Amino acid sequence: MGFGRLTSLERLMLNGNQLSGRIPSEFGSLIDLDYLDLSTNKFGDSIPSILGDLLKLYHLNLSNNKLSQAIPLELGELVQLNELDLSHNSLEGSIPSAMSNMESLVTLNLSHNNLLGSIPSSFEKMHGLSYVDISYNHLKGPLPNINAFREAPSERLKGNKGLCGKVGAMLPPCNAHGSKKDHKVIFSVLAVLCK
Repeated sequence: MGFGRLTSLERLMLNGNQLSGRIPSEFGSLIDLDYLDLSTNKFGDSIPSILGDLLKLYHLNLSNNKLSQAIPLELGELVQLNELDLSHNSLEGSIPSAMSNMESLVTLNLSHNNLLGSIPSSFEKMHGLSYVDISYNHLKGPLPNINAFREAPSERLKGNKGLCGKVGAMLPPCNAHGSKKDHKVIFSVLAVLCK
């Protein structure tokens, strides 16, 4: 694409095209970039870790592509980021705890991916976060104890069978998960002793 030479570029919007292949690693040379929108294309493979070098970014939208593999830890370096949208891809693995370094983040959309595991407890220091959508993944465990998660409507949390801890969003209380597991262990022990 030849963008690597445009080192003074501040905004780049290529959304809504038919761009395919990998996101060019030369984007990492655009060190003055503060707004990057590559949404609604056909970019595939992994998110380039070199995007973590774009330290001035406050808006990053990679939604509605064909991105896969794990979210790179290097995105946690984007401490100026206000808006991050990685929704409607095929991202895998767990949510990196390094993302909690994005303490300026206001909007986070990770919906419609294949993310699994629990949401890092370190997200509780992200007090500026006001909008979060993690729907339709494979996440489990308790929600971080901050307003963005506590006050999120059910449609932004649904599609994750293992989440717990928010009555208002019709999620089961987390201690119910633990107590059921404990009961199974107790019943198993009793069954062995009675034999």
